[in-house]
Amino acid sequence: MISNIRFLKFCSRFFILLIPFSSIVDALPLDLKKSNYGVFIGINGDEEDKLQAYDIVVIEPAMFEASQIEKLHASGKTVYGYINIGAIEEYRPYYYRFRSIMFDIYETWPDERWIDVSSPVWQHFIINELGKKYADMGMDGFFLDNADIYYHYHTDEIFQGLVEILGGLRHYNIPLIINGGDLFVKKCIEQNMVLIDGINQESVFTTINFENGTYGIQREIETAYFQKYLTDVKAYGLSVYLLEYHASEELSKKIDEYTNKNGFLWYNATGLELR
Repeated sequence: MISNIRFLKFCSRFFILLIPFSSIVDALPLDLKKSNYGVFIGINGDEEDKLQAYDIVVIEPAMFEASQIEKLHASGKTVYGYINIGAIEEYRPYYYRFRSIMFDIYETWPDERWIDVSSPVWQHFIINELGKKYADMGMDGFFLDNADIYYHYHTDEIFQGLVEILGGLRHYNIPLIINGGDLFVKKCIEQNMVLIDGINQESVFTTINFENGTYGIQREIETAYFQKYLTDVKAYGLSVYLLEYHASEELSKKIDEYTNKNGFLWYNATGLELR
């Protein structure tokens, strides 16, 4: 599931953190270790200091200027721009343009709705408006969220809609990473499609309790499922990234061992705010 990546719809309007850190797992060390990869869709261009320790970063392009992207490039960073391809948040300025093609409310996010990705109107918007705008800003790649719509609306039309969107975005000749969307990705692999360059999987080793804002350790059966999935993804030639939440120092060592062994990169977020 990938719904836990979009806290931005709240903090971009109120500039507060809604999810407290958890006491379920051990506290993270204050001096977080440097990493090659980090997801920071909750910051804006004036907080670039938070990206200093990272070589590959994921940001929300709407919160940055092109000149700030240039500055990140000058410091040697690879910058992926977040695009929500399968749902739409109420805070987006273009929200009401697409009311007629919205589906149900997104579980755990009451001000967000799934959207009909089979709609040519939505496809055109993602490919030719957002995609072009962000590519022109100098993004090195796109980080594409909510392909999980295919899990919730499991139809050929939805699958083909996602295929159309990815095919259109590939024309910008920059890497595409899908966040989550394992059912969609597995079907693409089964059909030998070449649409993406990598995947980011959340919560392979950690969990989030949305009701009380706490974090814990993932169930073994879920971890085993995702590890098998990631093995298959790697075998297909895709890059693999992990996004975990508030992993303890002990658990982090386990994740380090797993990712180093498999050639994956991972980011240990201190919380849903992804700041």
